[in-house]
Amino acid sequence: MRPFGGFFNSEIAVLTLFLFFVSILLSACTGSEDFANPLDPENLRTSGAPDGLTLYAGDKQVRVTWDDTGQEGIKAYRIYRRSIGGTDTTFNQVGAIDAPANEFIDTQGLENDRRDASGRILAYEYRITYVDVNGVETPDPENPPAENAEPLRVWKTAFATPSVPPPAPTVTLGDPTDLTIKLFWEGYEFPYDFSIFRVYAALDTEDDKPLRFRLVAEPKRDRLYYFDNDFKVDGTRKVYRVAGVDEFGAEAITTITAAVPNVPPAPPKNVRVRYLARSLFNTKYDAVISWTPNTEPDLAGYQLYTEDADGKSLPRPAVGPKDRSFTIPGEDPILVGQSLEFRRYYITAFDNTPGPDGRRDESARVQARSQ
Repeated sequence: MRPFGGFFNSEIAVLTLFLFFVSILLSACTGSEDFANPLDPENLRTSGAPDGLTLYAGDKQVRVTWDDTGQEGIKAYRIYRRSIGGTDTTFNQVGAIDAPANEFIDTQGLENDRRDASGRILAYEYRITYVDVNGVETPDPENPPAENAEPLRVWKTAFATPSVPPPAPTVTLGDPTDLTIKLFWEGYEFPYDFSIFRVYAALDTEDDKPLRFRLVAEPKRDRLYYFDNDFKVDGTRKVYRVAGVDEFGAEAITTITAAVPNVPPAPPKNVRVRYLARSLFNTKYDAVISWTPNTEPDLAGYQLYTEDADGKSLPRPAVGPKDRSFTIPGEDPILVGQSLEFRRYYITAFDNTPGPDGRRDESARVQARSQ
């Protein structure tokens, strides 16, 4: 009989060798360029089809969206459709759009609220391909991945049922707020089959490139607003789509464009000053000013001020956005009447965008309170 320790070591050696070969196999597969390329027909995750296929139904239409990665070599996208439960049994091309793009609206011969004789809802099924600069289409519609293939190799599809959508929301903009756009659709009239709201947003670059909308929120029926604070620079413009959605997923969209206003950050809070005497033999002191840091992502820094004996404001050092205290050394007190007094200190916050007048955009001044 082998000693227990020898048996244990032998089994460990066999297991280690097995794991070593497995790691080599996985490395060869997952490290290859073909597997890493999402548009390669052999890719286990996409089968070469553009990823992120998502459908949004409407009134006799379907909005087809996908992830446009901006990958070089893509010339166009082609959209295919077939009817599920109806007379169509094969996919037929219903549209094409040049790259870059991530959306196509299909309006060709679509019917609302389709059902079979038993009342079962009938859907439309979609697929999408890409065409490269050489005219090669992937996946190949003439030789598509088998529908009964292993799950990871199936050409991804999506389903939608057009329907008469609920009313489109009437959207208004809220009061201007720093780095925030407020959308409201108060007074919405809910139909019996209402499901949810959807809010889409796209950065408005004001050029000829197509807008790239993404779903940013799905407010429920008791929330008739959306606040977008995903901004880092004043003046950024976005285009919004606010949709009412019914139980079929059909949506009616209102489009609105808005820009975050060019306003300064909020004033710093909890501003304090400590006066530290330098010596018993003179009147000079150090002023230690502290505050609670701002949280605005476009914050560029803080500006310190003081006042002279006549109340005139004088600029002092500007400090960085990460600072939360600053010491002004060797200050002289000011003569007020017949007595010497410490100076008054103030602070503002400023952002990285000039104001409408072209000057630095500063918040209101806050006086430092003595600790």
